[in-house]
Amino acid sequence: MSQTLACVILFDIDGTLLTGPHRCPSPGVAAMDASATRYTGHTGLYERVEFAGRTDRQIARDLLVAGGNPEPTESQIVGLIECYLEMLEQGVQQRPYRALEGAREAVEALRHTEAIVGLGTGNVAKGAQIKLESAGLVDLFDLSLGGYGDDAESRDELLRVGARRCDPTERLPIVIVGDTPHDVRAALAIGARCLAVTTSYFDSHALRESGAHDVVGRLDDRIVERIGRLVT
Repeated sequence: MSQTLACVILFDIDGTLLTGPHRCPSPGVAAMDASATRYTGHTGLYERVEFAGRTDRQIARDLLVAGGNPEPTESQIVGLIECYLEMLEQGVQQRPYRALEGAREAVEALRHTEAIVGLGTGNVAKGAQIKLESAGLVDLFDLSLGGYGDDAESRDELLRVGARRCDPTERLPIVIVGDTPHDVRAALAIGARCLAVTTSYFDSHALRESGAHDVVGRLDDRIVERIGRLVT
């Protein structure tokens, strides 16, 4: 089975493959918050906005609203994200991301099957690259295969884009690997299966309640067997 696993597998990044340093906030959250401060003049806005499982565009929009701009324009959202990327590149130099235990083993195991492995993340593409490089995981992925936060503001739509890039025929089953209810609900919205991991803020109960088809405590090379059961 390990050599005939024919499906598309899209990985979330934050909380699924990698995490920030132990001291909070993470480099990504800190960079978003600093960018929002530059645009709004208000500090600490990150404490008023949900980050986990959401796209960069959603987060940027909410930060601008929290800073007193009820209707952010497209140019303001794009500008904040561009500022964020500059600050993120600087931030990971001092406080790099680290790969979660078992993440590399899991992706490497899947790369030895017939599965098409890509990314399905709310990060804009450049932010995804910065984070994966920081954690030493970028070599595992073809970054052209995936859906990103600059493809769509909604998570389900960016997953559709990512799955289509991996399989233009749209014939293969799709599995989403993520750590939040947002990942799970987006997977269900596009008719995909979801393998959820309890490696960040959400426990098994919350992920199963959201509709996850399987839940594991961490990633490892047994992922091939778990996904095999989901798509057969």
